Amino acid sequence: MNYREDLEIKLQKITLAMQEVVEDIYKTDHEKQRIISKLIEFKEAIILKGIELNIELKAA
Repeated sequence: MNYREDLEIKLQKITLAMQEVVEDIYKTDHEKQRIISKLIEFKEAIILKGIELNIELKAA
């Protein structure tokens, strides 16, 4: 697996995790907001890493 594929898979996992958090009926809105903001930070870090490595990511 190369860097591009690895980063794209990580982006897909983050997107799925965000959907799961939104659909979780047992978490409060505050908890959901906190978790989503952390996932967004991870997503931005992955995108920045792709830019740093001059990799065009599909899932971004």
